Amino acid sequence: MDQSQFDQLVEEICAVQVTDSEMPLVDLGVDSLHTVALVMAVEDRFAVELDPDALADLSLTSSAGLLRLVHEQLATGANASAGS
Repeated sequence: MDQSQFDQLVEEICAVQVTDSEMPLVDLGVDSLHTVALVMAVEDRFAVELDPDALADLSLTSSAGLLRLVHEQLATGANASAGS
């Protein structure tokens, strides 16, 4: 999934318009309930589990940051599967 598709997912789940993928979601008007819904949707869609503590990292609180985290989780999962 590319950034524009991920931004569309964020817009759909959080009812906001992503004008800058690097802008913190809170600055776009995303509240804590939308954040929880977004994390759940991302986990379901990508079959990954996001570390709640990682979301405390401000660099991950944007659409682009969240997508980077998903890609990292997918890469880690692929590496873990390859080692099995």
